[in-house]
Amino acid sequence: MPAGKSIMLFGAGQIGAMIARLIGSDYSVICFADNFEGKWGSTLAGIPVRSPEEGLSLHPDAVCLCVLDEERASQMEAQLRELCYDGTVLRPTALRTFDARAATMRLLAEQIREEAIPGDVAELGVFRGEFAAMINAAFPERTIRLFDTFAGFPERDVAIESEQGLSRAKTGDFSDTEVELVRRRLPLPEKAAFYKGYFPDTFPADEALRFAFVSIDADLYAPTAAALPLFWERLSPGGVLLIHDVNSTQFSGAGKAVREFCRKQGLLPMPVCDLHGSVVLRRPLRE
Repeated sequence: MPAGKSIMLFGAGQIGAMIARLIGSDYSVICFADNFEGKWGSTLAGIPVRSPEEGLSLHPDAVCLCVLDEERASQMEAQLRELCYDGTVLRPTALRTFDARAATMRLLAEQIREEAIPGDVAELGVFRGEFAAMINAAFPERTIRLFDTFAGFPERDVAIESEQGLSRAKTGDFSDTEVELVRRRLPLPEKAAFYKGYFPDTFPADEALRFAFVSIDADLYAPTAAALPLFWERLSPGGVLLIHDVNSTQFSGAGKAVREFCRKQGLLPMPVCDLHGSVVLRRPLRE
């Protein structure tokens, strides 16, 4: 057994997979536990998945609840206590405060500024503007171009998800937003340009437009597959695409689109250990 106390990760999903990779030397992961019987006997991130009862039979020193929803976490902790587990229970709620994707974006912003890499910044998949506001603050001198339907997932994109078994997305998911809500959230709204509607129809035709940083968080296959070549072609040397959900168990279409694009371009995406499986693609300074 490797050094460190033993820990069982309760919740064999996307959050659990990333927590398994974030665990330091204080703990050694012995297994995942999950209430879904269909996962028992499989592996996630190379770690076996067991029932909660079987996992607890290994006598872990601690259990980490691999969810961020407090109500669900409380239910899971109550379940552990009913199974007579009286050890340490960890909740990863601090990970909401320490955001690896935001940290990566800010470090890239500093480097882009130091290297004087030209271009605007952008985000595809804005929703309510939380990450857009952070990009806006990190690149205060640059125009931020924001692309979203502002009406949730389009029916035609959801149809592709269903046909290819990529996700359980529904038409209108993430529709609880509007342009003015996002504008009010931005620290520098005067630097923002909004492109409301179906992507890629809203992508500007100006061939002189260049980007230094782009966040792609469209979740689904079709908009991600459309966005990658469009933004890559307009990306300045040294510019960056930060793509969300590439290693997601909830939205596998984004990862499919990235893998297809990278095979065509001969690129190797750099993973980011955030909770939603982001990756970085960077254009070389010289090609």
